[in-house]
Amino acid sequence: MNPLLPVHPQVPTQNGRRQKHTAAQEGVVLVEFAIIANVLFCMIFVSFEFARLHLARNLTQDAAYYAARQAMVPGATTAEANSEATKILSAMFSQGYDVSIEPLDHQSDSVVVTVSVDLRKVAFFTPMFLPDGKLTSVATLHTERYRGYYQQTDS
Repeated sequence: MNPLLPVHPQVPTQNGRRQKHTAAQEGVVLVEFAIIANVLFCMIFVSFEFARLHLARNLTQDAAYYAARQAMVPGATTAEANSEATKILSAMFSQGYDVSIEPLDHQSDSVVVTVSVDLRKVAFFTPMFLPDGKLTSVATLHTERYRGYYQQTDS
């Protein structure tokens, strides 16, 4: 038995060596790739979108919490809290978010910050499936201004 001849006689040979692919085999590979590639690319894009939405959700929670922390101390203003939330949100978004803070005064016993992100303006593919999607996070913290916790002395 000649070691240069193929073991399977149905495999075409050229000069005693195996051919890499025939034209029919290459066509089959292209068709298989065309079918599988669509599924593969969809899975990759869906993974990116879920990761981005998770980051957006986490960012809205952090922005609301840190803005409330900024506004809870005596003398803080809603403008400072708004600035803090905008600074955090601008790390990922240039538009598509809204920050609202309940009015504060020296008698306020809590601060409420609401951060909303419009998915139509920040997501890549989600608006096709969730046309009215919005991420909203609310943070409520007690302030250090209310009577009994922080006493200002008039001297």
